Amino acid sequence: MLKRLKEKCRPENMMFKLIILNCGLLLVVTTILTLTGNVIYQNSIEEYSSANTMETQNQVLKSLDLIFQSVSDNIELLGKNPSVQNYMQVDAEREQGKRVELESQVREILSEYSECYKEYLNIVVVSEKGQYLSNDSYRIQKRPLSAEDWYQEAVEANGEMVLNTTSFGRNLRSWKNYSVDSYISVAKQVSKEETGEILGVILVDLDLKSIQNLVEDITMGQTGFGYIQDSHGKVVFAPKNKIVYRMDPQWFTGEKSGQVRCRIGGDKYNVIYSRSDYTNLVAVGVFDWGKTIEGAVQVRKVSIWIAVLTGAFAAVCSIVFSASFTKPISKLSRLMKKAQTGDLSVHFDNHYKGEIKQLGDSFNSMVDKINELIHLVYKEQKDKREAELKILHEQIKPHFLYNTLDTISWMAKDYHAQGIVDIVLALSNFFRISLSQGKEFITLEQEVEMVKSYLDIQKFRYEELFDYVTEFDSEVLKCQVLKLCLQPLVENALYHGIKESDQEKGTIWIRGYLEKPDILILQVEDDGAGMTDIQCRNLNEWLSHRERGEEIKAFGTLNVNDRVKLAFGEEFGLSYASRTGGGTIATLRLKRTC
Repeated sequence: MLKRLKEKCRPENMMFKLIILNCGLLLVVTTILTLTGNVIYQNSIEEYSSANTMETQNQVLKSLDLIFQSVSDNIELLGKNPSVQNYMQVDAEREQGKRVELESQVREILSEYSECYKEYLNIVVVSEKGQYLSNDSYRIQKRPLSAEDWYQEAVEANGEMVLNTTSFGRNLRSWKNYSVDSYISVAKQVSKEETGEILGVILVDLDLKSIQNLVEDITMGQTGFGYIQDSHGKVVFAPKNKIVYRMDPQWFTGEKSGQVRCRIGGDKYNVIYSRSDYTNLVAVGVFDWGKTIEGAVQVRKVSIWIAVLTGAFAAVCSIVFSASFTKPISKLSRLMKKAQTGDLSVHFDNHYKGEIKQLGDSFNSMVDKINELIHLVYKEQKDKREAELKILHEQIKPHFLYNTLDTISWMAKDYHAQGIVDIVLALSNFFRISLSQGKEFITLEQEVEMVKSYLDIQKFRYEELFDYVTEFDSEVLKCQVLKLCLQPLVENALYHGIKESDQEKGTIWIRGYLEKPDILILQVEDDGAGMTDIQCRNLNEWLSHRERGEEIKAFGTLNVNDRVKLAFGEEFGLSYASRTGGGTIATLRLKRTC
């Protein structure tokens, strides 16, 4: 029995390995479940706290809505009073006696309202004609109250209630000298009963004490508190707490309700807010998140320690008893990572047996084949690029030289010798830059100079056929570009755009700018014959194909596109678009190299 147990406990025994591995997996699963349970517990606390606070805030907002609805209804009732209606319509200059009588009646009505509603600190009746009455305030300056912002806002609200949480700069002063932060103002337009004509505005200053108890009911744990702010972010009422004025009002300008997690003074706070649809006031609840989940944090710490210990034990067991079959796999994995980064010189020293040997042989064979394919593709692409560039040069030289010499011939007959000098110089400059001592890359400034020489030569042939404009940012002219990347595009614009157009004279625009810090855009635009959207789409699809038919109708365009893709990658290259008003825009996207 003891001997058999020793045999089963040997490290090379597969059953023993499986037992240890299963124990390790069991411990890992237990750890995951423990941690998941703690997360769920913490999330439950957060959801409960948030839901409870949100419910309390909604109840407070509903109570505030009722208070302001009551004020709004009283203002509307006061505005419909016949004495108030007549006072707002009386002509103060022509009907002095009637005005005095109506003022007495309105003052009596305001006094009754003040006695009935103690929380109404001040009631002001202002007519559209400029006269006003108040139970507890007087005008500071002679400027009419109808010019005040609160008056204009109430008129613009078209009968809706308007809240004003600040009275700074208001042309009214209370006889009882109430502080400006002890009340909130409610203003509402008064209209004529029969016609709906605007008669004036009634303003009520509501004592903040009437909403103080409601706000103080927003409590969250030991340190949580609530406060109210208006739609502009101004605090309407809040308990004495330094955290209130460190809140960013922009946090609460989005949705109707939500929550924000923030850090103030080194402590994390959970901020929950709700907005009233009626008053647009925002109830904000703030509580110390650390103290709220203090119990959950303790449980989490204990669970983490248990998970760490069990995980360490499981890891040690897994390393010790699985090393015998994981070591070659790990070695093979490291080699694969090196091969993935481009190091194809790696080789797996295969002295193993079984499946490991098969994996090693397959890996070595794969690396060898990849090396062969890379060398083959590189050689094919290099040969193709050299051949295409050579063909392009051969195509350009005889054809272009023939046309130029023909131009020189008829110029010698019809013009003075200076014209011949100019065209020969332009031709010489074109070939000098196009050859560039065999360089594949030249500066954009040189490429533009070569294109200008080409166009100047063409203008000798087609003097009245076209004009051209170059627009290049100074910062891009020193960038390195592929030689002969613009000239074929300009040639297409001239021969297939301008010459095939019915108009007497066309224009070619050549531009260069940075789309991004590392992306250079070159554009050739013409107002010639142009292409349809379908033709542009077909041409762009043709340019994007790796394999094309044997018949090539746009050799220069194809050459430019493929050379750019070979040099910079598949995300770069040439594309075409129709120009508004007629013509074509060729856009060449290059990688910035300067």
